[in-house]
Amino acid sequence: MIMITTKWVSAVLVAGLLVFAGCSKSDKNSAQAGSARMELPKFLQAFPSPTPEQQGNLSKVSNGVRYRLYPEALAALEALASDPALNESQKKAVADMIAGITQTMTNAPPATAQ
Repeated sequence: MIMITTKWVSAVLVAGLLVFAGCSKSDKNSAQAGSARMELPKFLQAFPSPTPEQQGNLSKVSNGVRYRLYPEALAALEALASDPALNESQKKAVADMIAGITQTMTNAPPATAQ
C-alpha cells in the first residue's frame, strides 16, 4: 500500500514539474535590454582608474543601463566621449556602448499608454 502511494505521489510531482516548466514566457525585451547590460562590465574594465569626473559619468551610465534610462546613459556617454584624457581603448569602449544602447533603443517596442 505504501509503495503504491509513493508511486502516485511521485507521478503527480513529476507531472506538476513538467507543467510549470512549460509555463515560462520568453520575453524579447529582456533579451534586447540584456545586450547592453551584458557589455557593461567589459565597458567598466576599460576605466581601471577613472578621474572623479569620469567616475561620476560611469555611475550615470551604469545606472542608466541597469534601470533602462537610456537617454541619461547616452548623455553621460557623450560627456565621457568629450573627455580629452581618454585613451584609444576607452574611446572605443564608449563608442561601442553608445552603439549598443542606441540599438537597444531602436529595437525596443513602443511604450503602451496606461
